[in-house]
Amino acid sequence: MTQRPILAKFPQVDHHEASGELAAVYEDIHNTLRVPWVAFGIRVMSQFQHFIPEAWAALKPQISTRYAEEGADLVRLNSIIPGPAMPNPTPKLLRNGWTHEKIDKLKHTLDVLNYGNPKYAILITALNEAWHGRDAGGQSGNTLQGRDAEAIPYGLPKGVEKLNLLDPDEVDERTQIVLRDIRDASLHHGPASDYRALAAWPDYLEIALRDSLHPVALSAEYDETARRIRKIAREHVKGFDKVGGVAWRDMTDKLSAEQIAGLTGLLFMYNRFIPDITIAIIRLKQAFSGAEDATENKFPV
Repeated sequence: MTQRPILAKFPQVDHHEASGELAAVYEDIHNTLRVPWVAFGIRVMSQFQHFIPEAWAALKPQISTRYAEEGADLVRLNSIIPGPAMPNPTPKLLRNGWTHEKIDKLKHTLDVLNYGNPKYAILITALNEAWHGRDAGGQSGNTLQGRDAEAIPYGLPKGVEKLNLLDPDEVDERTQIVLRDIRDASLHHGPASDYRALAAWPDYLEIALRDSLHPVALSAEYDETARRIRKIAREHVKGFDKVGGVAWRDMTDKLSAEQIAGLTGLLFMYNRFIPDITIAIIRLKQAFSGAEDATENKFPV
C-alpha cells in the first residue's frame, strides 16, 4: 500500500504555472498592489476561467487608490489580539545558530507580508461583496476626491523582491510537518502563502507555532479580532467609486451553475481565511518588536 504524503498542495494555479491572460493578471496584481506574491485565494479561484481576470479588471481602478491603501492601514492597525506579551523568539533563534543578519532577513519578510495581507483583506472583501450584489462601491453616489483618489505608485516597493513560495509537496519531512501543524491549528485547508515563504526557516516556524500561534488559535479573542477587521474592510469598500468586482448573476453566461456554487464557497472561505492570516503574521512580528512596530506600514506611499 502506497503511503500518503504528510502534506499535499491544495489545488491552485501557482505563478509559474500561469500563462497568457492569467499570467498578465498575476503580474498586474503584483505591481498594482505593490506586493511580492499573488494571494492563495486568487491562485485557487484562478482555476475557474474568466472569474479572476474580470473581477480584477473591475477592482483594479478602486484598489489602486490611496483610499484603498488607507483602508489596508486601518485593517493592519486593528489586527492585534488582546492579551499577554509573547516571548521574543530572538534568544531561541540565536541559540539555534542564527545570526542577527539572518533574523533581520526574517523580520523583513514578515514586514513585507504584513504590508500585503491587509491589502488582500480589502481585495477579498470587495470581491465577496460584489459577488453577492452587496455594496462593494458605487452605491453612495459620491466619488473619491483629492488625495484619496490618487493612484499609488505602480511596482514593488524599493528593496522588495518577489517571494519564493516553497512547494508543500517538495519540502522535507520536517517542513511538511510544521506546515501541516500550522494549517491544522486554525482548521485551514492548506498552508497560506505566508507560511510557504517562511518555510525556508522551519525551525523558526516551529517556535512561532508553539509560542505565538497555538496559545490563541481558535480562541474567542482571535475570532473577535477577525470579525473586527472584516467589518472595517467591508465598510471601507463601500467608499469605492464603482463596484470592486463582479456579481455572480452577471457571469451565468460564462460559468456553469457548479462553478458559481464553487466560487461562492471559496469567496466565503477566503473572506475569513485572509483576515485570519493577517492577524497571525502581525502576531509573529509583534513577538519580535511589539504591537506598534508590527502594525506599522513599512512601505508607505
